[in-house]
Amino acid sequence: MICHRDRDLLADFLDTSSIMGGVDFHLHSTYSDGAETPFEVVANVVKNGLKAFALTDHDTMAGTGEIVESLKQLGRLSQCEDRGSSVNYPPLFVPGIEFSVMQDDCEIHILGYFTEYDPPGLSAYIEEQAKSRERRNHAMLEKLRSLGYDIRLDDLMHYGEENTLPGRVHMALWLVEHGFCRSVTHAFQELLGDGKPAFIPRTRRSVRETCREIARAGGLSVIAHPHLYGWTDNPGLPSTRKKLRERIVQLAEEGLTGIECFHGKATPEEQRLLADIASEFGMIRTAGSDCHGRTDHHAPMYDRHTSFTHLI
Repeated sequence: MICHRDRDLLADFLDTSSIMGGVDFHLHSTYSDGAETPFEVVANVVKNGLKAFALTDHDTMAGTGEIVESLKQLGRLSQCEDRGSSVNYPPLFVPGIEFSVMQDDCEIHILGYFTEYDPPGLSAYIEEQAKSRERRNHAMLEKLRSLGYDIRLDDLMHYGEENTLPGRVHMALWLVEHGFCRSVTHAFQELLGDGKPAFIPRTRRSVRETCREIARAGGLSVIAHPHLYGWTDNPGLPSTRKKLRERIVQLAEEGLTGIECFHGKATPEEQRLLADIASEFGMIRTAGSDCHGRTDHHAPMYDRHTSFTHLI
């Protein structure tokens, strides 16, 4: 049975701690398109002095077990140390996931946050999302081969682990390693991005359906990095605010509960606008770097000094 009190407590915690700082609720591991294993993610979380964090891999929560085991080991180690030592006590872990959905013919991403490591009833939905990603992978690899790039599915696994759920980033890494592209960003710009020669659209669920599935599993749904969709371009213009309000009202009606206001690649002006709109509609405000553990087009992990109180 879903405990709504726990869900409400999680909502309050995500909002308050995101603003106060020293947390990072948008991180990826080798279970999707990140470069670090869950154990390495935890090591860097501790190194950065974070008080809380979330693992939000694409279409999978399979890395949760390794996160929990790593935190248990850290807890046992901490108990053997003095409080004055350099060993941090285990940070709080929030189980999460990132889904791709469709909104007005555009792809956007929804983050799900949960109070349980294995949210009830969500596994079937996750499995279907994974199968959709797998079908798209095969189609894009075939398209790449038709364009003269001799890439196979097995090649993608060189950039992950045994349980990695591969995707376009892994194709990009192969293209970079083999000298066809300068960077991951360049690979998306030239071949893999929406409308590019090797792009194949993927079957995606609606916002309403995804938010409903997250809620049924006792979770909270938060739109990831709205600025990446062009929604906050020219944040000082009244027209930008007006259109953003309209979008958020529509998403809230479809079940969305929060906005990732403080993203690693958003400008202070964009973050302030998003936080203002979220506050206006009583939505959760979250902070996430979207760190993937490599120096590409993603931001680095937040640390204990990261705070957004000055934007509220």
